[in-house]
Amino acid sequence: MSNNSPQLLDETDFDVIVLGTGLIESIVAGALARAGKKVLHVDSNDHYGSNWSVFGFKELLRWNQSQQKSKKHSIEYHRNYRENYHNVAFKLYQQPSLYDKVKSHLLIDATADKVLIEESINNEVKNIINNDLKNTTTIDLQPSISKLTVLLNAMRASRSYNLDLTPKLLSCNGELVEILIRSGVGRYLEFKGVDDIGIYDSEEGRLDRVPSSKQDVFTNKSINLVDKRKLMRFLTFAIDFNSNPDVLEGKRGQEKKNYKLPLSMQLQTLIIKVSSTKVGLEQTQAFVRSMGRFSKGGYLCPLYGGGSEIAQAFCRVCAVFGGVYILSQELNEFLIDENTSECKGIETKDGQKFNANWVVTGIDYLDNSWVSPSLTDFEKSVSRAIVVTDKPLVSFGENDEMLCYSVFPPGSSAGNHDKPVLVIHQNHETMACPRGEYVTYLWKESPQEDQNVLEKAIELLLPEDAHIKFSLVYSQRSRHITRDDSWNLPKNIIPCSDPTSSLTFEEAIREAMEIFFECVPKDTSFMPEQPQDPEEDY
Repeated sequence: MSNNSPQLLDETDFDVIVLGTGLIESIVAGALARAGKKVLHVDSNDHYGSNWSVFGFKELLRWNQSQQKSKKHSIEYHRNYRENYHNVAFKLYQQPSLYDKVKSHLLIDATADKVLIEESINNEVKNIINNDLKNTTTIDLQPSISKLTVLLNAMRASRSYNLDLTPKLLSCNGELVEILIRSGVGRYLEFKGVDDIGIYDSEEGRLDRVPSSKQDVFTNKSINLVDKRKLMRFLTFAIDFNSNPDVLEGKRGQEKKNYKLPLSMQLQTLIIKVSSTKVGLEQTQAFVRSMGRFSKGGYLCPLYGGGSEIAQAFCRVCAVFGGVYILSQELNEFLIDENTSECKGIETKDGQKFNANWVVTGIDYLDNSWVSPSLTDFEKSVSRAIVVTDKPLVSFGENDEMLCYSVFPPGSSAGNHDKPVLVIHQNHETMACPRGEYVTYLWKESPQEDQNVLEKAIELLLPEDAHIKFSLVYSQRSRHITRDDSWNLPKNIIPCSDPTSSLTFEEAIREAMEIFFECVPKDTSFMPEQPQDPEEDY
């Protein structure tokens, strides 16, 4: 339901109102409706996903343009949402292969979005005036026509792109996968196994394959036989490291910097560079337990985008179990009881009031006076890049049509000193782009914006014969909810965290479960086994 032609709902009383269709909010909405609660799910956007959104090419251009541009307890969603993204830069690239082929005219499809084309042409004219006319009176229009040809081709194929603002993978043995299987939500989704993992070797100047299965360990030629056996012993130890707590004991409460295993210096350096001891062991344990469950590797990649696609699956569950949905709904304010200081519900811009016992909301809907003033742990910045190329940025000499996850460890030649740069390589098989094109996602958490690091990583990965068609570089605000006294929230308003820089969705599903059990008795089942009735739509 949209407010393009506003309609008033007959039902105004609900158990829970959920604001925003981000992944955490949508999981909560679906789980609560599944548990028998009356749910109203509202989003001020005209699409699902909030800060987890996935866009086609035209939608990505509109989103890029939107980033360039109250009373007490008022809801200023769009203003707050725009503040989540900084230094957003969309860029088209000249294609050398087109240079001799482009003509003096562009073929514009009758159904093309004229506003987007006009904006792009105007930007290219500004670039010509600001750059080409500085030192000469002669203008070469071929590069600009080449870029605009890329633009028009991408616009024609817009629906073939599913470009993810917050790409992630699923751990094959993680909590989210178990819930998708048990509840039946997984049948609304499609996945592809991630079988290959790479790590950038700065000394060799290349991306090397990391063994992602027992078979890979013993067929890998870069590790000698002795180290292979040591590595297998380490992986076996990591599966059950919790039963050896002495390993994590250090002086004055500090973690030890090495392991009580006879690993070579090369293996120790690799493991310790990626993360701290405890975190490294936890991540290794999770990965080893996930290996081989659905494919050779330990991760799954959602098709058609990540968090947004999973969010829509849970929204469908919510709707099937009676949830009411309103998209493109501008909100006016929260309704606060002056006596109890509790939130009674919300009021929309068109004046309709909805009541609820609980309000679960994305942070962008909150009154700024309610948000924690302590930003040290609450707010971080994640630098991100989306790059579309004509050839893959990863190849291990076998199959270029590969879905791969890779990492630039701290201290790499990309210039990342404190945190790793994470990379996901996709192609048409994940429905990320048209056949013959490749999408590479890069991101890094940092106290400051690190686009230069990502641009250097792209430069290191880009083969000599590959060309970038277009890219989007941006910094995304990531706010993590801590339920403490620094928040000035009414006690029945529950905020949801932004997407983090983590590789998987595990943090999101854990937070969604915590919020669910704040709204229902502790003995309530979270997304129980799917109904057995064959006539059931769910």
